[in-house]
Amino acid sequence: MARDFKDKLVVITGAASGLGYSLCKRFAKAGARIAGIDKDEIGLAALSEELASMGVQASTFVCDVTDEDLVNITFRQIIDSMGDIYVLINNAGVSHISPFYKTKVSVLKRVIDISLFGTIYCTKAAIDSLIRTKGMVIGISSVAGFAPLAGRTGYAAAKHGMVGFLNTLRTEVARYGVKVLVVFATYIKTNIDKNNLSADGTPMGGGRPTSGNVLMPDDAADSIFVAAAQEERQLMLGDTAQASWDLYHSDPAAYEEIMLSLNEYVFEL
Repeated sequence: MARDFKDKLVVITGAASGLGYSLCKRFAKAGARIAGIDKDEIGLAALSEELASMGVQASTFVCDVTDEDLVNITFRQIIDSMGDIYVLINNAGVSHISPFYKTKVSVLKRVIDISLFGTIYCTKAAIDSLIRTKGMVIGISSVAGFAPLAGRTGYAAAKHGMVGFLNTLRTEVARYGVKVLVVFATYIKTNIDKNNLSADGTPMGGGRPTSGNVLMPDDAADSIFVAAAQEERQLMLGDTAQASWDLYHSDPAAYEEIMLSLNEYVFEL
């Protein structure tokens, strides 16, 4: 393993549930100190209790990552109280399921603000600290970060943007010893399904049809941890993600045909 996280500070957004919660536990298991960020106070309280039961040094911070001023205040609090950041995991995100022509622009903006601008705000607030530690930035993207996904134009825009931002950031910070890992995730059993936005911005409150195996958050977190420890540049998280990458980059028309057949239901929403 190229990286040892023992006693190092790991900051994770979207930490109160799902993959973020599991990432907090996985890095804590490796001896890391944890700073969990989320809007969900109740979820953060549960996370604090579980990490305390593990004997982990951890703090949680209530923060909306779309609020740049609050992000800057929160990261200053983290650095002042816990020291410099070794790993920043940009995990917070939300999706929508609705055809573009039916979807309010405010919904698209909300999705993009969380996944893309949330990542930019948090990374900007942490970057000087990460340079001091020669640390690592991790972004949780999606198959929709490199390929189209019908009914999720805003989500695809956000994740494509995140990937472009992080891949370019990598070229700038490599000279300082900072690494960047982009995770292309397939379906993970998280609250993103319950929190998916409809065309008018109301939460859908239900699941979605999936293709391929659905990963459990703890398994996904373990794969991400290993990739981070090995300083990988990108991780295809799940067989569906790798198969999608291979097909889309070899035959994009065939990929689009299959993707549309699996997502025909979105045109009925």
